[in-house]
Amino acid sequence: MRRRKGATSCTTLIAALAFVAAGTGSAMSEPEPPPPSTAPAPYAQEIPTDTPEGLAEYLTFAFGKIDEYWKNHFTQEKLTGPSTYYSLIGSGQESVSRCLPEPIQTNTRNYFYCSADTWTNAEGTTYTGGIHIPVGSAMSLQADTSAFAVATVVAHEYGHEVTQEYMTQLNLPAIVQMKDGAPVLDENGSTIPVKESELIADCFSGNWAKDAFKQKMVGHADLQQAVQALISAADTTIGAHQPHGNKSERTAAFTLGYNTGSPLECAQRYWVTYVWP
Repeated sequence: MRRRKGATSCTTLIAALAFVAAGTGSAMSEPEPPPPSTAPAPYAQEIPTDTPEGLAEYLTFAFGKIDEYWKNHFTQEKLTGPSTYYSLIGSGQESVSRCLPEPIQTNTRNYFYCSADTWTNAEGTTYTGGIHIPVGSAMSLQADTSAFAVATVVAHEYGHEVTQEYMTQLNLPAIVQMKDGAPVLDENGSTIPVKESELIADCFSGNWAKDAFKQKMVGHADLQQAVQALISAADTTIGAHQPHGNKSERTAAFTLGYNTGSPLECAQRYWVTYVWP
């Protein structure tokens, strides 16, 4: 299954993102846990997710909600909405990404986003930026957490697309290792990732989770399990090749996004390669 789309200055980012920040209050010095609620969770109630097919249906629905949230946000900012697509990789299937040497299969451990991936649908519309979701691995994660927790991991991958769109449309620098104003390159000539590029995606995931909670799509337990899902992917050793941040950092990033509901707060905290006025 696939889905779908996304020019201005850096100062525009502050004004644009502030549109959504309005009315949310100032950033909290210490991220607070999501407030308890007795709100129903229709995601879990209406779509049974105890089979790979059911979970795939749920994730299709969840991706649509994530996509809708960010497209609305970009429209409010007077920017072009994201143009990403996704693939759900079931049993016996695989998905090819330009960012990976081997095809992704249903039990591949990680979820992936690749800005270089493209897909053209039957109508000839081309989408740029692919999110790859191995359904077998998603079933395992759901067993330890919840279906909504899996959706927040998908929202994290979508957060990378949001970052990419801001970089492109607002001419912002990449969130990579920098020295003297220029990216540091490894022995292969590639830029070196920093944990903030992952933490900002966690924060953007929290932004969407806030919206889902406001729409009474999830309950308190779902949000706690979402944090647990992010923690499960946290770095356990210093100097990981693709740093994601440790447990406390990932929890703080998600809860900052959730508490403020503000992409601006996320950008000001984690876009470390840009000097905010």
